[in-house]
Amino acid sequence: MFKNYFRHGWRNLLKNKLSTLINIGGLSIGLATGIIILLWINDEYSFDTFHKNSADIFLLMQNQQREGSWSTGDVTPAPLAAKIKQELPEIKYVTRSAWGGQQLVGAGNKNIYQESLYTDPDYFNMFTYPAIQGDPVAALREPGNVVLTESAADRLFGKDDPMGKIIRHNNQHNLKVAAVIRDVPPNSTAQFDLILPFRLFELENADWINKWDNNRLGTWVQLQPGSSIAGFNAKLKTVIQQATGDKSGYLFAYPAADLHLYGSFRNGRPNGGRIEIILLLGTIGLFILLIACINFMNLSTARSEHRAREVGVRKALGASRRTIIGQFLVEALLITFLALLLGILLAKLAIPGLNRISGRSIGFDFSNWRILSGLLLLSLFTGLVSGSYPAFFLSSFQPVKVLKGVVTQPRSSGMFRKGLVTFQFIISIFLIISTIVIYQQIRHGENRPVGYQQENLVEIPARGDMANKFTILKEDLLRIPEIESVSAGTDDLLGYGGSTDDVKWPGKTPDQNFPVTITWVQYDWVKTAGLQLLAGRDFSADYGRDSVGCIINEAAVRKMGLKEPVIGTLLGSNPVIGVVKDFISNNPYRSPGPMVVYLGKGGMGHFFVRLRKTDSPQAALTKIEGAVKKHNPEFPFEFHFTKEAYQRKFNGIRSSGFMLNWTGSLAILISCLGLFGLSSFLAERRGKEIGIRKIMGAGESRIWFMLAKEFLKPVLIAFLVTVPLAVFALRIALKGIDYRVELQWWMFLAAGILTVIIAVGTISYQGIKAARTNPVKALKTE
Repeated sequence: MFKNYFRHGWRNLLKNKLSTLINIGGLSIGLATGIIILLWINDEYSFDTFHKNSADIFLLMQNQQREGSWSTGDVTPAPLAAKIKQELPEIKYVTRSAWGGQQLVGAGNKNIYQESLYTDPDYFNMFTYPAIQGDPVAALREPGNVVLTESAADRLFGKDDPMGKIIRHNNQHNLKVAAVIRDVPPNSTAQFDLILPFRLFELENADWINKWDNNRLGTWVQLQPGSSIAGFNAKLKTVIQQATGDKSGYLFAYPAADLHLYGSFRNGRPNGGRIEIILLLGTIGLFILLIACINFMNLSTARSEHRAREVGVRKALGASRRTIIGQFLVEALLITFLALLLGILLAKLAIPGLNRISGRSIGFDFSNWRILSGLLLLSLFTGLVSGSYPAFFLSSFQPVKVLKGVVTQPRSSGMFRKGLVTFQFIISIFLIISTIVIYQQIRHGENRPVGYQQENLVEIPARGDMANKFTILKEDLLRIPEIESVSAGTDDLLGYGGSTDDVKWPGKTPDQNFPVTITWVQYDWVKTAGLQLLAGRDFSADYGRDSVGCIINEAAVRKMGLKEPVIGTLLGSNPVIGVVKDFISNNPYRSPGPMVVYLGKGGMGHFFVRLRKTDSPQAALTKIEGAVKKHNPEFPFEFHFTKEAYQRKFNGIRSSGFMLNWTGSLAILISCLGLFGLSSFLAERRGKEIGIRKIMGAGESRIWFMLAKEFLKPVLIAFLVTVPLAVFALRIALKGIDYRVELQWWMFLAAGILTVIIAVGTISYQGIKAARTNPVKALKTE
């Protein structure tokens, strides 16, 4: 039976080539989109699943009450690990971790920067990073050891055995390679090349490492099997309060397996995260697939007159309705299978480009049962959805009527088809509007005044012993004619990490318990960064008391409620010597928070160099490199222009905008394929009517308009329905962005006009072709 279904379905596909091509083309694009999104979602869900003990591993997080709401942080004080290991029997392992960032390691003549992680030995008892050589747990017990990944070992030693070899760390320490592990999988949240003993981190940060009021480290625990997480959290809640005496916050354990997808918190409770992106992508993929299925339904029911006699003959010869439904479903599944093969090819061609844009590494793995099952379910879902309505519709024809030549479609059939077309364009117009808004939001952020002069500003990371040689290096740099000024800071201008709620000011009330960003800089910081002073002055060597002074921003003045004159106001024991205009840091779409800037006494992590205006900065950079290498010869010279680094902050939202633009374009393309097919069948069905109208004197433009208006009406209805939905959804989406674009009428009008132009262009070919057809051909019966 199925063999007969298949043979008859294949003949029917070859007989109706245009319909077949449109159906396979639309379904293949929809399936390719579904495949890519399916692979993307599978990649997201695979993060950190390779850890054998993932169900028992938790990250300790801290809720802190500030200004009437709870804020959640994922860093804790260093002494916490030893205390809870001793007091809470539910803990099997506990480990601390601290990101070291890019650090210089050398072996022989090779010096390379590698991503580093400091951690306790039990890190490798908890997390699954298989060892190739040595024992990573034993290696991390000694501060003079280091653990390398396989790739890092290859980069440093080539084919030589790395075990026992000595590497130079930041040109300060000699460390022995005591273990080599396999490369960290790309679906691991933690990415590193070398692992350093936490004992070494303690020696480098002895000034604060034992303080309970300094939250800088990640603390991970693995609980004993069968432990109650609720009971453990109840005990954990009091630990930090007992140690610090602070009752305004508490600790809790959060599952490590949930961090990647559910890592966002609001008012102390989980509030989504990357799972929201997955749901959005999944919804978009489902809608695009539905658009392709709608095309199949519409084209199949539009051609019902051509299949009516076939159904009548089959029923007259004894075929049941179930048999006929099976025949049409097999045809739909056959088309879907062919579309799936083409869709897989399209997806394989598109994935490398999408990986480059998104920075991901998704790909096909046909040995993965999840992917195979997903492809099977995807094709089965598509075939059944697209073929179900035509199968039930066509099988309902009565043989007596159709064999007499009476084939009348119910009015509801036409209304349903128009409703499906309207639904297609609702999705398409919504995606176009969203694309326009996202593009404007990106432009809005990129063109936002940053509050300082980014042009000709160079940032140089302070590697090795550079920080301790700032004064002499500054003197050498200022001798370069192309340099206007030099300063330094503990933080880059683009991002600040340290904050405290312990700043005191006159009139501070108990409810003013908010975090204040804290940073330290060197002389001429305001001048070099190009900040705007609203009151007071910059740090200057001409004033001896600047070592106890501070500079604040506008947000600090507002938030603290400082009264004029602000200059001279004491923040604790530090008088305010200057107020700078708010400037953007961290998130370019957030309002600047309060900031206090102190004059640094120790080394700075970032040097800032202001170049004089020039069309070619290369000559100045060559001289700067010479000065830096003079004082820091063992480290490669690094720099970046602040303006270029700032623009890279928008890469993530640009990637999201591209994805939405891509899916919106596909939705329009598939919808237009359906319009093209429907317009061709409409022109064919109304051929005699068109011929009579031409004989009666109707012009080509009138005939074109007669055919076009039938399809433009659903497009216009879709536009009217979509606009309020888009306004509602986009206002919610933009609500969480402080610096956001305002929705304007032209965004919606532009999307409507663009959709109408595309639709008119699609149906015009068939309309003009029908209008120019010789009426004699249309009116002759044989």
